[in-house]
Amino acid sequence: MKKAFSYLAILNLFDGAITFIGLRYLLINEGNPLMNDLYEANPLFFLGYKVLLSGFLYILIRFNKLPTIRLVKVLTTVASALYTAVIVLHCVWVTPIILSLFTSRF
Repeated sequence: MKKAFSYLAILNLFDGAITFIGLRYLLINEGNPLMNDLYEANPLFFLGYKVLLSGFLYILIRFNKLPTIRLVKVLTTVASALYTAVIVLHCVWVTPIILSLFTSRF
């Protein structure tokens, strides 16, 4: 479970960064209404929430307070698979723009 929770925490941070870039350059829309409201209120609220959520997962790991019931294990596995798919989509949409910005500066 520690590896799965760590993986979700890392995905969450990466998703926050790549979503921020995608939103900033109008490449994507935020599909989660809560996250969209946070971003529209202040992009730093959006990023801060992502950092806090990942930090919370690491606190659970650090203090060995991970849930051990089967349902949580199944949900963690499903969430990891879905989150990975979302990250792949974000990267497909955003990476070409990031690369063009990087190469246009040199």
